Order: sequence, then C-alpha cells, then structure tokens
Amino acid sequence: MLVLIGINLIPDIFSKTPAFSKHQLEEIIALHQQEFKALEDAKANENFNAANPDRSVLEQKLNPFPFNPNNLAEESWKKLGLAAHQIRNIKNYESKGGKFFRKEDLKKIYTISETEYAILEPFIRIPSTGNQRIARASQSPEQAAAKETSTLPKEAKPEVVTIELNGADSLQLIQLPQVGPWFAHRILKYRDILGGFVDKEQLREVYGMDEERYSTFREFVEVDTASLEPLQINFAEFKAVVRHPYFSYPLTKAVFNHRDRKGMLQSFDQLMELAPASDSLSPYLKYYVKF
Repeated sequence: MLVLIGINLIPDIFSKTPAFSKHQLEEIIALHQQEFKALEDAKANENFNAANPDRSVLEQKLNPFPFNPNNLAEESWKKLGLAAHQIRNIKNYESKGGKFFRKEDLKKIYTISETEYAILEPFIRIPSTGNQRIARASQSPEQAAAKETSTLPKEAKPEVVTIELNGADSLQLIQLPQVGPWFAHRILKYRDILGGFVDKEQLREVYGMDEERYSTFREFVEVDTASLEPLQINFAEFKAVVRHPYFSYPLTKAVFNHRDRKGMLQSFDQLMELAPASDSLSPYLKYYVKF
C-alpha cells in the first residue's frame, strides 16, 4: 500500500514522455504532404528533364498568340509567358539597336531555349516590309535558294497533274502552283505529324498557308486514306499523343489518367467525355484514333 501511495504522489517519474510534441507531429505531417505532392508532380511530368524541359511542360508555361517581336511591350511578353530575365534580355538587345528581321532572330536571345522557340515560332509575325536588303543579307544560302525557287514564274513549272497528298514527295508537291520547296517541306512535315491527311481541306492548317495560295492548287490535289496511320490510343506513349495536332495537353493528360486508373478506352464517345470543356476539338479527330 505504501508503494502504491508513493506512485500516486510522484506519477511523473513513471509516466512516459510522448515521442513527439504536437508541434513536431504537425511538421512531420506537413513534410509527408510535401513528399506526396512531389511524387504526384513527378508522375504528371514523368518526362521532365531539367537540362532539356519537356515540350508539354513548357506549353503549360507559355501562352502563345500571334505577335511581332519588334518593340513588343513588356506586358505582352509577360502574357506570352516569358520570365522577367528573358524580357530584360530582349529589351537590352533592342536598346542596343537590335531588330528581328526573321523569326530565327529570336534565337539570338540566349535565355530563350530551343524548345521555347519551337513553341513560339508558329505565332511570330514579322511584316515583310522594311529594309529588305538587310533581311536578304541575313538569309542563309538555302533560304535564299528556296525563296528564289518558290517565286519562279508560273510558266516555268511543268504542267500540273492531280497529286495524291499522302503518297506525294517534295518533287511532286513543288509542281503545284504557289508551292515551292519551303511549303512542300511544311506540307510533308504536317502530314507526318498527323499520320496522313483525310481531307485536302486540312492543308489550310499548314503553317503559313493562306486562302489565296490554297485556292490556286486545291483542284490539283486529292486524298487517299488507305495509308492513314491512326494512333493506338490505348498503347501509344504520352509524347506521341501530345505531339499530335488534334490532342491538347489537357486532353492527353486526361486520356493517360483514365488509362492508369480505369483501364483502356473503348470508344470515341468515351474519349470525347474526357475532353475538357475549354478544348476546341477538330472534326477530323475521330479519324486519328484507334481503340
């Protein structure tokens, strides 16, 4: 009895000190939450490489719209998604008399990476007026030759015959009116990214194509879809899908989240249900997916 009375009088000697205080426990929980978030971010951006940022990640950072880089306001550069140090370098370049005569001149800004330039390049608009002598001097021999060839008189070209777009090579394409080597290269590049054309109207989507140019040769082209290469949407890699012109990054991410969590997609209607409301989907998309 004396022992029990003694224990009750001095309970602190026999009580165990908690392993963690409340404050320490909250810190540990916060640390684990940060680790879980880092794991989720790593999974969402599994292809990210700090030395060469993945294009899909930079597409989330940049918000491109048509722009002329010459004397563009700082606020507009910010809207494009460029960082403060990049804008500062551009303005320093301009303050020293620097101008952008060609799209490639934007590469002179060393803080703009190759991937960032590739995303911005289709949206750069530099008027052709101005000091043409300087602009010509800045052209490479290949560009000058391409321009010269594309501006040959119509009578210098052979008689045009109907060309099948999915089987044509560059030599056949340059026979079309108003299509020189540069546009032939663009058409072939876009065909490869698409996986083939399903409608000649898709030529309107080729970078640099305007209505006047397209109307001069549209009657001389046709499309055979036998060689079309649709995406195996349930087996394709992330980069292959997001690279396709008709798949935005949000839609691609939704597709891969569904594949990871719920399994394979079964139909085009199911794919459409995954599309974010903000996406403007191409009517041709259904031809480029296979389940």
